[in-house]
Amino acid sequence: MPEQANAEEALIKALLEGWADAVRRHDLPTILAHHDQEMVMFDLPPPLQCRGVEAYAQTWDLFFRYHKPGTAFDFRELAITAGGEVAFAVAIVWCGPDSSSNPMDKDGFLFRLTVGLRKVDGNWRITHEHHSVPAMD
Repeated sequence: MPEQANAEEALIKALLEGWADAVRRHDLPTILAHHDQEMVMFDLPPPLQCRGVEAYAQTWDLFFRYHKPGTAFDFRELAITAGGEVAFAVAIVWCGPDSSSNPMDKDGFLFRLTVGLRKVDGNWRITHEHHSVPAMD
């Protein structure tokens, strides 16, 4: 059983690294490739939540406005826990310079990422993303 969990975790790690690489390249179809149609995301900028892959796709317009192709979007820490049908990943991600409209972030910033996944027809699908930063006050 541990070997199966390790294999699933390796698959999820590759999926998430591919997603991050697609973000760096501004490759929206690849960013969306492993997301469930009914996914839910809690993001840094409003709205409070977005539901469905179409709403999720629209959130990238704002990000791409500030984040230049090739700019850092790198995992600094990544931990994955996988069961047979459900998994989650927690990460610290570095978002490179000028990726935000906030002047305080001009040199880049770290954010927290939590991803929930579900196995559908033998493939891992992202069903939830939660991006956050610590409160400053």
